[in-house]
Amino acid sequence: MMDWLKSEVHLWKSEGTISDTQLDAILSKYDSQTDAENKKSTAFYTLISAASVLAGAALLLLIGYNWQALNYIAKLGIIFGITIAFQGLTLVARFRWENKALSEVFSFLSCICFGSGIWLIAQIFNLNSHYPDGFLWWALGSLPLAFLGQSSLLWFLVVTLEIIWCFTEASIFSNSTWIFFGRNTNLPSAAYLMPLLLLPGFIWAYLKNCPKTTVLHLIGFACWCLSLWIAWEFNSFSLPLLGALFALYWLAGLTIEIKEKLALVCSQIGLIAVWPLLCIFSFYDFQKEMTERIKPENITSYAAMDGTILFMIGIMIGLVYFKHAYSKNNSKSISSKELILAFAILTQLSMAPAICFFFNSYFAFTMVLISNLLMLGYSAVMMDEGLKCNSSPRFFLGVGSFLLWTIVRYFDLFGDFGGMLGASLLFFLSSLLLIGLAFFWRKRKAAFNVK
Repeated sequence: MMDWLKSEVHLWKSEGTISDTQLDAILSKYDSQTDAENKKSTAFYTLISAASVLAGAALLLLIGYNWQALNYIAKLGIIFGITIAFQGLTLVARFRWENKALSEVFSFLSCICFGSGIWLIAQIFNLNSHYPDGFLWWALGSLPLAFLGQSSLLWFLVVTLEIIWCFTEASIFSNSTWIFFGRNTNLPSAAYLMPLLLLPGFIWAYLKNCPKTTVLHLIGFACWCLSLWIAWEFNSFSLPLLGALFALYWLAGLTIEIKEKLALVCSQIGLIAVWPLLCIFSFYDFQKEMTERIKPENITSYAAMDGTILFMIGIMIGLVYFKHAYSKNNSKSISSKELILAFAILTQLSMAPAICFFFNSYFAFTMVLISNLLMLGYSAVMMDEGLKCNSSPRFFLGVGSFLLWTIVRYFDLFGDFGGMLGASLLFFLSSLLLIGLAFFWRKRKAAFNVK
């Protein structure tokens, strides 16, 4: 089809129907042959990666089935032998066969065997220790191979292990942890070294301009923050703080001058993730519970300090952006409405712990009202941006978020009155609205293409 289109537009150009600029504009709207090949290779690589995970699981189950019948020498031989064999296959596939996809799969399997060996060797010699450290050493051993790799497959394993380490550390509640060289402190048990572990992945993603790896590490950083707030027993404050972090992602992706793909995924993560947390914050029962948890013996002042830090980071990002904008050094064009909305949500969620700490329940209803207004503003801005930029994902994100807000508020405020009949009517009206919007968008796209 692409070859046919190229022949047709060149014919139109030779007849004088279109110009060179119009020819390039037409071709740019369709996938090139290189893009099509990339999509095919991505699908193939995804299937191969899934197959490697299943193959690794099958291998571990096969070993586990006969594990008790082996002596410790045979067990150690199997552990080291399989790990070394897969790593050797990685080098052969990489340098002799020059097959990068196959080398990544073998490297992934070798990392799985390496991690399994940590736990199996501890079982062989009856070694008992701080069990979250097993996930830490597994991630540390896999990190160099991921940095030397060519895809996000190994980074997926490393980030998953780091997230597991974070939450297992936070679940200990031993009121002591080690930061450097095994030194004990009086801090709650948490994965304080997580940012250092995530840093190589962010560097790799920037060098390779890889959005997938960027997404993985942004999610990993958010999970680390959540585990940290759980370890510090921030209770209900962890949700508004997590929402503030995603709002900060959104704001940073809009304003910071980095590679376009990386900035786009950063803003999209924040854009999509901030709405559910803002929705939770819009319930009065949640606000009431959050303020009732405030007691003098709780460490809620630290939650207020964390929220203030997130807010100050947002202000610094905004100041840097406006400085470049006024000096005309900033070539990035963004929507002022979206920028204001992102900063308003960041302000609301980041300052919520401080407001609850200093004013208790006096401002609970006000916070609920502001949350609902921001949710409506979110829907309005997304629909407006979708219409301006002719972007169907943004337009229908605005429509969908508005319908969800309507349904949530119905069950929150009027669910006891209407019952199932009221809910049925609401869903029916929502379906009619979506059908009408679908036809509207179809006609608009047709009119836009004609122009």
